[in-house]
Amino acid sequence: MPQCPQCKKPLRELVRRCPTCQADLDLLVEYVSHLSGGLERADNLTRAGELGQAFWAYMEVLEVDPDNAAARKQVGQVVTAVRQFDQLAQGRRWLAQIRHGASAWWLKLPPWALPTIATVVVLAAFLIGFALGVTTATPNPEDVLPADPVPVKKGPGNTLG
Repeated sequence: MPQCPQCKKPLRELVRRCPTCQADLDLLVEYVSHLSGGLERADNLTRAGELGQAFWAYMEVLEVDPDNAAARKQVGQVVTAVRQFDQLAQGRRWLAQIRHGASAWWLKLPPWALPTIATVVVLAAFLIGFALGVTTATPNPEDVLPADPVPVKKGPGNTLG
């Protein structure tokens, strides 16, 4: 229920002059009539199935009265439907990629690239193995301990002395 902007008394019906303070209410009457006309137009468009135009008619009502419950409800339903559609569309795109097979990066390479990469990897593995084997097979002369001298037996069968 609208109220007089001058004296803040509620108005029982829309009139051009406030019955209490005699203030001019032309702007208020135009505002409310435009608002109700926009709601009726949006409702008629919704019933006719013109949902796109109805949405914009509700948006026009919300421009004039952002707290209008009916328009907020209708716009909220449209926004919720759009969000649900976007979420379903992402899932459908993902499912379509799986069904059609997501193309792997190696399938996009030229035909000579995979054998070349495999050859380079095998050669690198052999070279690393060879380098590790060579360094562990040849002992460093400084790391080798001197051998113990062989004890010489003195006795009858020894010709050395």
